[in-house]
Formats: sequence, C-alpha cells, structure tokens
Amino acid sequence: MMDAFVFVMVLPSLALALAFTPGLENMPPGAPRLFGYEHSHYTLRCRMALGLKKVPYRMIWVAEDDAETPMELVGKKITPIVQFPNEPAMAESLDIIARVENDGRYGPPVLKPATDRSDIDSWIKSISSPMRNLGRPRYIRSAVLPEFRSQSARERFVTTHPLPDPESGETLSKADWASLPKEHRDLTYEYYFADSDNQLRKLNEALRGVEGLIASEQHVSGHGLSYDDIFFFSRLRGLTLIRGVQMPSSLGRYLERLSDMTDVPLLTQMAL
Repeated sequence: MMDAFVFVMVLPSLALALAFTPGLENMPPGAPRLFGYEHSHYTLRCRMALGLKKVPYRMIWVAEDDAETPMELVGKKITPIVQFPNEPAMAESLDIIARVENDGRYGPPVLKPATDRSDIDSWIKSISSPMRNLGRPRYIRSAVLPEFRSQSARERFVTTHPLPDPESGETLSKADWASLPKEHRDLTYEYYFADSDNQLRKLNEALRGVEGLIASEQHVSGHGLSYDDIFFFSRLRGLTLIRGVQMPSSLGRYLERLSDMTDVPLLTQMAL
C-alpha cells in the first residue's frame, strides 16, 4: 500500500482551457501526477514549472519514511517523481521541468536559459548555514507539512539530515551521523531550535546582502523569467517558515510575486 497523500492543484492549462474551468469543474482526466515533499526545493522546482505553464496536476505528498512508493514508480527512493498518462514515471527535477517546458500541449516554453549568477551563488552560500540550522528543526515541528505526519517520518528525517556539532561546528557525513546514538541526534536538533535567536541574528545579517541581486519582482535576472528563478525561488521559499526573519524588501516582493505566478503558496502562515 502506498503511504502518500493526494493534494490536487487546480490550474488552467492553455491546452485544456476550453474543457476546464477552475473552481467550477473537477480537474480534467489525464492530468499528470507529481510525487514529492512539501519542504523539498527539488519538488518545488517541478511545482513551479507546472504552475508557470498553467498545467492542472495532482500533487501526491510522499511520507519521509515511505520508500515503497518511489521504489514502485522508479526503482529507488527519490523525489520528485512525475507520471504523465501512458508514460513511465520519471524522476530528476530538471528532467521533469524540461519535459513540461517542451510539451506543446501546455503551450510554448516560458523559461529562458540559466545564466552565470556567481553573485547569487556566493550570497546563498552565506545564508545556507543559519538557514539550515533554523529550517531543519522546524520541519519536524510543523503540524502541517504532510511528509512529517508521523513520528516515524520525523525520526527518519533527523536520521538522514545531519546538523553541525554544537561544540566543534563539524558536520558529519550522513553515514557517520546516522551511526550516532539517537539521543545525540535528537539533542543536536533540540540545541539548534533553542539557539534560534543566535541563528536568526546570523541569518538576518547575511540576508542584507541580497540587495542589488534581484532584477525585478518577476524575475531575478535581467533577461527575464528563467531557470535562474527556478533555482532562486525554490531555495529561498523556506525562509518563510522561519518566524523572525527580517526579509529585505526586494526579496519579500520577489517571493510574493513568484508565489502568485507559480501558484506555490509561501509558508508564512505556518512559520515557527
């Protein structure tokens, strides 16, 4: 039995517009199925691509400790996975995006190529440590992230997602982290949740560096909506789960606008 949660995203497809009126009708038959995690930026990439193309799709949330569902679909524990009618299921977010972009039934491509944004890469690296230290303990405390509905799923996440040692700052490999006693892993997650004020100070200071990096509320790079936005928005939406983030105005406007364009809600209402 697949341990997954079905959530229906209802978006008007260009190709199906005449046959489908959102809100007044059920989703048309044959809509693709997307399997993934709410917190995952890889799943989010695919949700963005489908939303930008106005493709109706069925969102199926997979529990963090559910290996059976992805194994049955693609032979390994991985997300995201998409199923189009009469096609084998496929994984890998960039392959899924390319599949959606290049399907003429969903209209012409909407994404321009990625550019060399080393400035953004450097800035994201500067916020990654406090964002991870704040985000991961919050994922497992959220009452609404569907992949963490059970204690088993939450414990599986902790086991497979290391946090730095509070004293040395060293981050172990996944294998070494998993070999630690459960109590040690749990205490480390507790430590970083309790250390939120300190981590927030570091994060908010680093967030100021985003000013000047965002070209427009509708696209991060000057050449228009592109793969740069797929990468940028998907990495930064998680900020909205963290209460107390001092969001720079340009970043806040961008996240809100891309959320509307992709029909991917921010996490502000569930912030911890």
